Amino acid sequence: MTADKRRKKRLERQRKASEKQNNSTDEVQSTCNRVPAFDDKVTKLLTDNEDDLLKFVVKVNKVYQEKLKRPAPFMTFVICGMQSAGKSTIMERFMSAVLNIVQEGTGTRCPLDTTCLHDESAKEPRCDLNGEELTSGGDNMTVDAVFEAITEHNKKLADEDRFSTKPLTLVYRSNNVQNMRFVDTPGIISNKGQGKDNRQEIQNILRDAMRKDNTKLCVLLEPKEFSTNPIIDFCDETFEGREWTENAIFLMTKFDKQLQDARTGSKANNFFNEFKENGIIPHLIITPTLPKEDLPIEELLVQRKELLDSATKKEVNEFRQWVSGHRKFLEANPSDELLSTDIAKRLGFDTAKQVMRKVMLEDTILRLPEVLTSLKSDLASCQNELAALKEKERYNDPKEVKIIIGQALECIEKRILAYLDGDLEKAYNSPTLLQTLDDELEEEEDSDWCERELNHHSSKEEEWRERLSEYEYIGEMQAEERFLGGKQVQRAINVFQLIMIDSLPDPNELNGLVPTGAGYLQGGLQRENWERAITSITKMTIKKISHPGINFLIKHVGCILRRLFAIALEDVKEGDEISKTLKLLPSTVERNLIQMFDETLWTLMKDAADKSHIALEPMYSSLDSTLPTFHPIDEGTSDEPELYVKGTDNQFKKKEAKKETIMNAFMGNVKSKMSSLLSIDGKIAKDMLKDEAKKRFAEKKSFLPDERTTMINRKESELVINRAYQYIVALLEFNNVMLRFQMNHYLYEGFKERLSKFSREVLLKDWENLIESDTTLVKQIEELEGKIAGLTDSLDEVKKIQSKF
Repeated sequence: MTADKRRKKRLERQRKASEKQNNSTDEVQSTCNRVPAFDDKVTKLLTDNEDDLLKFVVKVNKVYQEKLKRPAPFMTFVICGMQSAGKSTIMERFMSAVLNIVQEGTGTRCPLDTTCLHDESAKEPRCDLNGEELTSGGDNMTVDAVFEAITEHNKKLADEDRFSTKPLTLVYRSNNVQNMRFVDTPGIISNKGQGKDNRQEIQNILRDAMRKDNTKLCVLLEPKEFSTNPIIDFCDETFEGREWTENAIFLMTKFDKQLQDARTGSKANNFFNEFKENGIIPHLIITPTLPKEDLPIEELLVQRKELLDSATKKEVNEFRQWVSGHRKFLEANPSDELLSTDIAKRLGFDTAKQVMRKVMLEDTILRLPEVLTSLKSDLASCQNELAALKEKERYNDPKEVKIIIGQALECIEKRILAYLDGDLEKAYNSPTLLQTLDDELEEEEDSDWCERELNHHSSKEEEWRERLSEYEYIGEMQAEERFLGGKQVQRAINVFQLIMIDSLPDPNELNGLVPTGAGYLQGGLQRENWERAITSITKMTIKKISHPGINFLIKHVGCILRRLFAIALEDVKEGDEISKTLKLLPSTVERNLIQMFDETLWTLMKDAADKSHIALEPMYSSLDSTLPTFHPIDEGTSDEPELYVKGTDNQFKKKEAKKETIMNAFMGNVKSKMSSLLSIDGKIAKDMLKDEAKKRFAEKKSFLPDERTTMINRKESELVINRAYQYIVALLEFNNVMLRFQMNHYLYEGFKERLSKFSREVLLKDWENLIESDTTLVKQIEELEGKIAGLTDSLDEVKKIQSKF
């Protein structure tokens, strides 16, 4: 079988295995969605007992909304209508109590999520009122206290000139209410010119509420023709179409205003025809109103209670008279008609309440199995999460922390040393962690260490960053290659040396300053001191380019090492034996650990910088013409005339120039050294070094010519500058070798040594003071315990219901 066929066959096997896995997952999901027999029985028991069912619904809704921070799972009616459509009165009639009245100019400013519970034992109505923005609420409140709290809350929002999408949640228990759930919303201003336009805010409230698939609209229509009913247009605009009517129940409030116009059956039927054509058959409500509502709160409360007590009786009487009028008119005018049956059975608030209750109960019963399963699943999930947090809480103990930190630091040290020594596996598995030179430089510049003062040379570091940003990278720098660990440090040192050389100033810039640097009458000698000028040029140049560069290099390498610690810490947290335990430690532990490492590394960097700067100073405080890398070329030799001498064979041969003689002697010396070293003879090598030392002591070298004009001229200044430049180049070459040794010793090897001591120093710290109490963890545990208590209480309610039967 060919490789191509094997590959295709393997892909086909993988595809079939994937399909099988998906089918298996679907079967498992289907099994999970099936409600156990126990839940089926519970559902039937709850269905047979409405009061118990609604108590269960209240508990579950409260757990979902307050503890789980999720929408209530059971049916809710959202009441919406235009301003002054009678929403608050409808609420009062549902609850048989005055709770949500508002003074003129205030209005309902936020949703009021209400559950009415029929409770035969409640001699006086009792309420639970809660809300995220509510300043005064609680459980088992009186009606008057709730009335005051809601009124004050709406007044506060009115003073702030805003509407809120955050609801108040009210549970109302009384022996004279039917079980019901609904949400009252702010009234919509029909005339945008009157007051602040609140339409957009209320649209947001409605959209937010109707996103939940267990919500129905309860739309309050005004007693007007369909085409002039503003709430229809408002809902069309809010929900972008007319489909919303399929998920709504309609109440036409204040219908007493329409009774006279619809005094015959035909007129009444004609009035409702357009509503029916659009799939709307409203319940007709006669809403009692006060002649004046701009009253003191206490007086308003009394009058509203009196109005509410007489509302049902008044409504029944007025509809009875209205329908009776239709019959009498039909007897006198046989061509007329009675009120249509579908409207006739929707007369009065009680008809709407019964339909809404029936819809709510049917939906609740339908959702029960799903909710019961969800409650059990949520409880198990919360219990598992709580167990994990309790375990995490245990690791707030300093003794436990020390043990884990000790193990973690040992693992971190091993990983960092592996990165520095070369970790091909890490580079292969985590290619995104590898960095180019630009990545390193940007990280250093963005770090908090960039501006932090290492020493008095720090003010000049920015010149190096600027120089690096303008430098054209060469291939030997391997700037575009991605490295991790020790290779990054090596590249940083090499780049430093290249930039150091590139930083040398143009020697011609100093041409006019040489005479000043040469001075006069130094040591009593009546002549200029050219050597002093060279010393000054060397000192000034080396100081200017070397010290800030050393600082920058140390910060560059420091940021690399700092990042390696962070990488190693993440490695240990994610892929080590102690990773699970390490994640349980308080967040302050990791923060303190990183901070301690940063300070340890910074101390090492300061120490390395101080020692490197001190080691560099002797290299420019004096000149040494015998510097191994210094081989001056006499500038005067370049203009030597070509001379020919007559040899023993009477032939003329070209005389070797002085410059050529120097170079040949230098190369001969190098060859002699190499041959001595290659002999692998210790005695020969020692003799060679002795001879070199003797030659150096006895060798006559001319650093600068002795013949000088009385006052240095331009040509002589150029000679001084060129000789100084030759010496600086030689000194830089020598210094670069020395600095490489210093960086490797003080910083690279010093870091490894310091790392081994770091663990011991950390464990000696007083962790009692380092570990702060994790308030977030405590809060999380409290929240989870609250969720578990609520979920358990809800499921216990089911057990209580079951025990009754």
